[in-house]
Amino acid sequence: MLASIFMVLSSLIILTLGTIHLVYTFWGKKLTPRDQTLRIRMTEVSPVITRETTMWKAWVGFNASHSYGAILFGLIYG
Repeated sequence: MLASIFMVLSSLIILTLGTIHLVYTFWGKKLTPRDQTLRIRMTEVSPVITRETTMWKAWVGFNASHSYGAILFGLIYG
């Protein structure tokens, strides 16, 4: 019984952190570069693998996918 409680509590921590990370990814300023010129440059430059995206979109997608992964983990094990 105690092991199940600890498992649920630990999954709630991951769920909470994933949710906060998702909020910061789309609506917060915590995951943006301090240097505004760097952010602007990231919206202009594409990675070598494809020209159909920018480094900024890749950065946001990376953060969002990891947020969703943590949320999914928390929901499954919770």
